[in-house]
Amino acid sequence: EVSLDVVAAIGGLGINPRYEYVLGRYSGVGVDLNIGIFDNDDNFEYIETFSLTPYYRQYFFSKEDYGAKGFYGEGFVKVFTFDDGYYENDIFGSGSYRTESYTEAAIGVGIGWKWVSDSGFLIDVGFGVGRNLGIASDPQDYELPAVTGRGGVNFGWRF
Repeated sequence: EVSLDVVAAIGGLGINPRYEYVLGRYSGVGVDLNIGIFDNDDNFEYIETFSLTPYYRQYFFSKEDYGAKGFYGEGFVKVFTFDDGYYENDIFGSGSYRTESYTEAAIGVGIGWKWVSDSGFLIDVGFGVGRNLGIASDPQDYELPAVTGRGGVNFGWRF
């Protein structure tokens, strides 16, 4: 299966293609790639710029021989880079906005639902949360986030 997260694309957050290989009617493995295209003019903190997320899914209530659709639970490992913004003041009281890039990894779980038509068209709605492993260094005792999210609405095709 190949699909694209339409929410991220429409929102201008990133390009997020996904590939999933169906192992059987109850399971599949896949990988998400996220390339952030968000323009940070508003100086938001924690803008994800890139991620690679391999996952394993277990499907439930899938009765067909070539199932792998319906409700699922998944486990994933996410490796991602993000930009963190903060203000830095100088000795004269004027400040400047700085951005630093970090690389982090997380392990998490998610749930979702996948619909697949007889022609192969699919819609996949899912979300998850992962615990960051803490490999990114903290600048000046600044606390980096402890969790990361995952989710979207994917449209695609099953071959």
